[in-house]
Amino acid sequence: MDRQPVLVMGICGTGKSTLAAAIAARLQGSFIEGDDYHSPENIAHMAAGQPLTDDMRLGWLDRLGEAMREAPAPAVLSCSALRHSYRQRLARMAGPMRIIFLHGPRPLIEARMAARAGHFMPATLVDSQLDTLEPPDPINEGAIWIDICNSPDIMLHHAMTALAGKALS
Repeated sequence: MDRQPVLVMGICGTGKSTLAAAIAARLQGSFIEGDDYHSPENIAHMAAGQPLTDDMRLGWLDRLGEAMREAPAPAVLSCSALRHSYRQRLARMAGPMRIIFLHGPRPLIEARMAARAGHFMPATLVDSQLDTLEPPDPINEGAIWIDICNSPDIMLHHAMTALAGKALS
């Protein structure tokens, strides 16, 4: 398996952090939690139920790209990276990266968001995230799509198998 950075992306509530941390542990790489790099202003904005604008995300994306570039390889980033342009911005700083896209049914995501305690991101922002989302292309971006209806263990198995370039079983 190569040492390329890995981006685990998707809207809020899809399990990005859980899967990215598990992948980083399996690869003996560096886990980077994207939420830890938001500015206090952005956190307050989201906590108030307001979606971030593209301009508000730029500094955050730059901090994440720098963290990926400086982390011991392979860096595994948990980040929404909703737009194609956001992923391109990350790649300009961190270099070519593997993309894992977590997706699933809205009712499951909303249930996860409602059950999540102590996080600044309210469930009311699911709509804005879905409106902003530009799913990564499996062909042009080489994205690996993983359904969140699977258990975390199965999701990890699918991710590791795809990252190793093997056919999914």
